[in-house]
Amino acid sequence: MPTTARRLRTLLTCLALIAFTALFPGRLNAWADEAAGSETLAETATNVAAGSAEAAAADAQPEAQPHPGAGHVYLVVIPSLTWNDISNEKMPALQEIVAYNGVANVVTEQKVDIVSLVDNPRFHYMRINTGTLGDMDAYIAKLYNNLGPHDSLIVTSSPSLAKIASYKSEGYGLLVMANGDDGMLTSLTVRRSGLVTSGNVGDAINALLNDRQRNPANLSVFPFTEPYGALKRTTELSRMNSVATSIEASESGFISMFVVLQGITLVISAALLSLDIRIRPRFLAHMLPLTRILWIVVLSIPLATFIMHLQLPSFTTPEITYDFFLFVVMELSFACIVIALVFRWSLSLLFLLALTVLTLIADQLIGGPMTATGYLSYSPLEVTRYYGIGNEGAALVFGAWVMFSGLLLNRIQGSSAGRHFRRWTFPLASVFILTVIAAPWWGTNFGSLIWGTVGIAVAWALFNNIRLNWKHLTGFVAAAAALTFAVLLIDSSLNGESHLGVSLSALEDGWHLVILRIFGDMIRLSWNTIVFSPALSVVFVIIVAFLIFLRWRKPGLYQTFWEENRPFTAAFTALMAAGLLMLMVEDSGILMPALVLLYETAGLLWLVCDRHSWHIRSITWLSMNREFSQAPQREVREAIDAREA
Repeated sequence: MPTTARRLRTLLTCLALIAFTALFPGRLNAWADEAAGSETLAETATNVAAGSAEAAAADAQPEAQPHPGAGHVYLVVIPSLTWNDISNEKMPALQEIVAYNGVANVVTEQKVDIVSLVDNPRFHYMRINTGTLGDMDAYIAKLYNNLGPHDSLIVTSSPSLAKIASYKSEGYGLLVMANGDDGMLTSLTVRRSGLVTSGNVGDAINALLNDRQRNPANLSVFPFTEPYGALKRTTELSRMNSVATSIEASESGFISMFVVLQGITLVISAALLSLDIRIRPRFLAHMLPLTRILWIVVLSIPLATFIMHLQLPSFTTPEITYDFFLFVVMELSFACIVIALVFRWSLSLLFLLALTVLTLIADQLIGGPMTATGYLSYSPLEVTRYYGIGNEGAALVFGAWVMFSGLLLNRIQGSSAGRHFRRWTFPLASVFILTVIAAPWWGTNFGSLIWGTVGIAVAWALFNNIRLNWKHLTGFVAAAAALTFAVLLIDSSLNGESHLGVSLSALEDGWHLVILRIFGDMIRLSWNTIVFSPALSVVFVIIVAFLIFLRWRKPGLYQTFWEENRPFTAAFTALMAAGLLMLMVEDSGILMPALVLLYETAGLLWLVCDRHSWHIRSITWLSMNREFSQAPQREVREAIDAREA
């Protein structure tokens, strides 16, 4: 009978709870994941107050606690929350928290094992799937106001920080870390203001649970002192997210456009490559300016992918991003065409090459705001890299600088300025540029040290009329390897988080596995390029073979062409050698050699156009002389006709 009475009391209690829930439904439908350990809002609020008492007890008797942390950690996951939701009208409490605490975007690098943290009595997890923004804001405010002096509150929308990742984020997840530092969060592995990885946040949570400290571990803070901090922070972080997602969504359209434009330019340029066939001047009068304009547009595209970040609005879409990119291409092309019409066509190409080098070098020195994400850069959303100039950017700078030097020396090779440039200016400037694109503490890859050093050495030797053989090339490669080892020692003494330091750690675990991985990545990327555009890959191989044939077999008038343009020939050869090394030491496949090949081909076609333009100038001069000599006779004939009339 007592058992029956207990059952009746339990049944009546359940019915009462059900009736209470039906009559007074909660406005906020919040629950933890499907796993055990879920909490209601009331229970969580009670635990917040209890957590402060537990923290005080832990301070008094730390040896009695199984987890000797300094405070409690409260993780609130709201999948639908965005930076645009955090405003004074929608979520005023969270906006105030954002104004005085650490904030950042989160890259989904890896899934954090939240389930294993639930057993820690200092860790409290809550996931809010539905409800109004006002109710969410009130819940977060209640948690924040009850935090102890050593407690931490983390609000995020990242799926990698959820107990069960049942949803997917198109871009970054937001992150607010309360009761810690004030500013834009970053980390040693990312080094971008306002950007961290899910692995960084996981390490920070583990440190907060086990170390006697307030601030997150492995997370540093970028100070933010501008007025209206909350609005400025949310706007900047929202812009960062929209730019990354927009570039990711419109990248395929950019690649298709770039490939088609290069194909059209190469087909039209092929009609001018023969120096032995006499081309009709009337045909040249139309083809030469068209070819030069097309190459100006093609070479403006890589530079525009970086400069466009200076003009993008605070919020963008794939269509807006692509339109701004095209607008920057038009601006650069128009400026080069004006220079060509006012001065000379060769100066327009030199201007574009110099602007490419200066822009990317300056961007790297100020922290790389234009290389954070881009069409020809890298995307943090793909979890490949987060800072530094990147493989493609290094190839663009190197190719533009060497080709600029060769074409400039072509114009001033017989002067004292030319001698000074090839002996002193070029090597000193090259050392500076190589340092910027290859120093590991600035986020570059170690491969740039090898192919960059060899390429610069070959160019300098040929600029100074030093005949090279295989012994010289072997010595250059050995010197590059020794330089890489020396830089490795310097970098390891500074920090171990650079790309070179990470590669060294991987080599210690198994160098053969790292070599196989790099080789596999190279084959995979090259194969992906072939699959994406088989015709383009075939054209790439044909162009490389044809350029090698022109350079070493020197058919017809190319025998004198290479001799007349010795500085350009030196730059052309140096880029060929560097491109070959890129295929061996980099994991970008044919992408980096293809970008270097772009500048090689452009320089060659530019000089070929200059050579063909002599025919137009000679024909124009003869026609002008003929018209001048016939002018008096025409005037006399017109006077006689008028008198007879």
